[in-house]
Amino acid sequence: MRFFYLFLLACIPCLQAFAQFSFSDSSVRERIRHDIYVLASDSLEGREAGMPGEKKACTYLISRLKEAGIPPWQGGVYLQPFTHGYMKFGKTPHLRISGKSFNWRYDFGLCTYSAGDSLTSLCVDAGFGLVIPGAGIDDYKDIMDPGGKIVLINLGAPAKLSGDKSLRNDLSPAFRLAIAVKKGAAGIIFYNKPGLYGKSLFDFSLNDTLGIPVIYVTQEVADFIREHRSEPVTMAVYINRSTQTYHNITAYIDNRAPRTIILGAHYDHVGKSTDRKYNGAYCVGADDNASGTAGILELARYYSAHMDKKNNYLVIFFSAEEKGLYGSEFFVRDMRPSFRDSVNFMVNFDMIGRLGCEGLQLTAEAVGSSPLWKKLYREVKHPGFHLKKIAPSLPFSDQESFYRKGIPVLYLTTGLHQDYHTPFDKPGTINYTGMAGILNYSEKLVSAAGSGDKVPYRKVPGISLILEMTGFIFDYIGGMMSF
Repeated sequence: MRFFYLFLLACIPCLQAFAQFSFSDSSVRERIRHDIYVLASDSLEGREAGMPGEKKACTYLISRLKEAGIPPWQGGVYLQPFTHGYMKFGKTPHLRISGKSFNWRYDFGLCTYSAGDSLTSLCVDAGFGLVIPGAGIDDYKDIMDPGGKIVLINLGAPAKLSGDKSLRNDLSPAFRLAIAVKKGAAGIIFYNKPGLYGKSLFDFSLNDTLGIPVIYVTQEVADFIREHRSEPVTMAVYINRSTQTYHNITAYIDNRAPRTIILGAHYDHVGKSTDRKYNGAYCVGADDNASGTAGILELARYYSAHMDKKNNYLVIFFSAEEKGLYGSEFFVRDMRPSFRDSVNFMVNFDMIGRLGCEGLQLTAEAVGSSPLWKKLYREVKHPGFHLKKIAPSLPFSDQESFYRKGIPVLYLTTGLHQDYHTPFDKPGTINYTGMAGILNYSEKLVSAAGSGDKVPYRKVPGISLILEMTGFIFDYIGGMMSF
């Protein structure tokens, strides 16, 4: 069986393009079955982002897009490369003040701008660390000489500046860092809530360093530093930085329409299992997320064959979702404003292959991302399963990148199961009949949503994301609201 699918994998690029497809239930089942067996074969080695197995998956998906006659989105190429930065720690960072050592991850964390270095110096309190002549602010005017010292900076802002959008750049951590470096700071310690700037402060995908150590501490540690201002602070950061290039796959169904619907799914997975009991076996990821990838590919075939005068369709297979939504985050950052304004809504499939693992239940997340969705889900019938609706967009799949950008999202999943991220998530466990039913339902959802005016966006109230002290972990805060 494996040889058969490897043979097909090699031969598909040679098939004639612009194949004609039947969209009967049996034809859809056979196509998605074929796609999942190829994507979740051992030869693709678990499709870990950036690794050879994922590159084989990439080649296969492009061949299927060509077969369906769906051209690249931009520049005549399907691949959208992006580079992500990483950092590793040679040793555990440390912070010591007046004989007291503080705990990394609990008392202090690292900032993206930090270089690997260690120093011992007095710490000077620069207040908010602002110099804004037009507003009559200079927080360094009473500091005799900050050169060669560690500068303590409050990430808050003076009350008189709150709400002044024209000063947003002046209040950013990057701008305050630049001022401190210009003043001769040998190291920088931030504290207080990073607010709107938290993402940039802890975005370790950036290779934007200052050449000095930069850390973030709790309010309690900042108070301790002030209480012992006459004693030196020792801070040490040990960082090794590297970069990795990944590739999203993008294709475009151009109907000369004023709006565009985005169809997305991540095609990467986790590679080899790190659990010792599986002896390094590949986690082939049939449900996560060969199922969603095959689903979006099938929707692409359908909308390529069925003209929609109101919408174009952008098809995206995201890389590095398992690393932290890197592919979708890059895509939304790279969007031109004019294209962003034309986007109607985004559809995400992530794990749609196990209908029946939690009863016959399909979960729709991000129902609150548009005031239209509640009515849509009520009116579009879903025979064969019941629908669980969750209002917020949770930060665990690629729709979240679009939701944070102000784009309404539809996200369907059959949910987690005991084989999640294990070698047992295999093609033979997929409910192909259930998947075909979900795709049929999705076609009706998307067509109904795209038939009217541009779908309005709504932010779900009471939902927020925070960053832990490490700067690595996103947490969801808020109720699991449902309709």
